[in-house]
Amino acid sequence: MPIGLNNVNTKQLTYFVKSAELGSIAAAARELDISQPSISQQISVLEHELKTTLFSRDVRGVCLTENGERFLAHARSVLRQLNQAQSELHQASTIPTGQVALGMTQPICNILAVPLVSMMEREFPGIELSIYTGYSSDLSRMMQSGTLDIAVSSHDDSDNTHIRHERFFRENIYLIIGHNRTFDFPEEYLQQGSIPFQALQHHDVMVTSRTDSLGFLIEQYEQETGHYLRKRQPYGQLMTTLRYVTEGHGMLITPSSSFFHLERSQEVQALEIIEPALYRDVYLMTPSDRPLTNAMAQVIEQIRNLTTQENANGHWRGLLV
Repeated sequence: MPIGLNNVNTKQLTYFVKSAELGSIAAAARELDISQPSISQQISVLEHELKTTLFSRDVRGVCLTENGERFLAHARSVLRQLNQAQSELHQASTIPTGQVALGMTQPICNILAVPLVSMMEREFPGIELSIYTGYSSDLSRMMQSGTLDIAVSSHDDSDNTHIRHERFFRENIYLIIGHNRTFDFPEEYLQQGSIPFQALQHHDVMVTSRTDSLGFLIEQYEQETGHYLRKRQPYGQLMTTLRYVTEGHGMLITPSSSFFHLERSQEVQALEIIEPALYRDVYLMTPSDRPLTNAMAQVIEQIRNLTTQENANGHWRGLLV
């Protein structure tokens, strides 16, 4: 029998989400300027309506139960959609407002985040933009759970049901190497500025795992060519891995959006991967079960504009589609 939700309201969802985020009903009460008994009562009503326990409680605060974890993603999604609907109904058509949660892979965030945030704050102060980064599989999960409104990412083997995909860029993939390397590497490739995919199998190279679209793509190239690389995992965040490369300890397979700033300072050299050429399609992704708000449309437009600019100045190399 389906659960009846006739008495669930946004107040209960707000109290529940805030208590979950802070791990304390008392802390949620202080932040929301509501009495603690009021929040506790509303959460109890919510649990009764859902016919499940959302929190386990002890002297230290509250902790989500397994069902509480499941419901949290849905509650956040509902609140975000209501906020967007309210913004859509009240905004003037020429002045978009509202919250937009944007997810990007780390290389794309490296090239787009700063100019995008700067431009949005200057030109569209009514749009509250939040930015998240992660592997492509992380972004897919966040969009499925309702955390993200837009993602700029590429395909892996994630479940992309209920996600719209619009291909807008095909980025070139490179091997980057520090000028002060501490290992042997054929000079001929450095002089010609390119390296065949087959030749990569003779060197240790860092590349993300198949949980990220680039690692997934490399596996496909390996299977198609029969040449399997000596792969190593990057060291956590992109910035750490890039430092490892610039200091001469290793090589990384990555798009130019990762390292354009290091090329300008002549800290790395980029080698085009050829025979076959290595490239990755980049998509604008939005939830297919939610409407595209004016604020989301404006963010997407600016992402396109910035991509065109960064491609024209050679920072993000590839093909606009």
